[in-house]
Amino acid sequence: MNANKKKKVVAVIPARMAASRFPGKPLQPILGLPMIEHVRRRALLCDVLDEVVVATCDQKILDTVKQHHGRAVMTSDQHLRCTDRVEEAMGHLQADIVVILQGDEPLFEGDILRKLVTPLLNDDKILCTNLLSTITDPQDLQDQDIIKTVLDQQGFVMYFSRAAIPFFRVKGGKGMPVYRQTGLSAFRKDFLHKFSGLQPTPLEITESIDFLRILEHRYSVFGVVSDVRTVGVDRPDDIGIIEKILREDPKQSDLYNQILNIR
Repeated sequence: MNANKKKKVVAVIPARMAASRFPGKPLQPILGLPMIEHVRRRALLCDVLDEVVVATCDQKILDTVKQHHGRAVMTSDQHLRCTDRVEEAMGHLQADIVVILQGDEPLFEGDILRKLVTPLLNDDKILCTNLLSTITDPQDLQDQDIIKTVLDQQGFVMYFSRAAIPFFRVKGGKGMPVYRQTGLSAFRKDFLHKFSGLQPTPLEITESIDFLRILEHRYSVFGVVSDVRTVGVDRPDDIGIIEKILREDPKQSDLYNQILNIR
């Protein structure tokens, strides 16, 4: 178990203007507020976080965050993975635990971040956590864009794959949940540094899944299951969906009004 010393927890939001499907996405207005600000301010509502920082390689994003009185750090434009961008940003930050928060999910709820961080606060042996949700639609198992995973009896990830895992030899078997990776993760700062320095591995390259590098190097990832669904922004058409939810869903509307008062 962990010591009594208070651990500092920082959330870092990697963001860049270049995107094949939606260039300039982080600064896209949503009800008048840039998307990156929706995410940053919602994170500030989570009391488990001590600081929230945007990591970017684009001056426009840096300037926008600072104009809204937030903190942002400039990183290299050569990073191919968000984990590497966050690891560089952590060179400018003091923290024990870092949460990697996706900048294109403006409807996420802060309680999710608490669930993600709690195992790291309670057990020093846990190096990294991944937020997972249960797959309920059989079609999702065949979707190669969805990263599937299974857990062992202690809640640690056994494997990640774009293929449908496990194979259900016994049809209709009960008690065998299958999970999807949501994109939210948390690391101990020193382990994030170690992870970025590890050599890429054959399965990581074959499946194009960063976190397989951790498993192939014999480290572990703890799975945190939460079935709170989030709505991400992948294409311009998604903005209208997000705005409709913010207007019509009472809980989301309340969160939107709360972040408008954050400076």
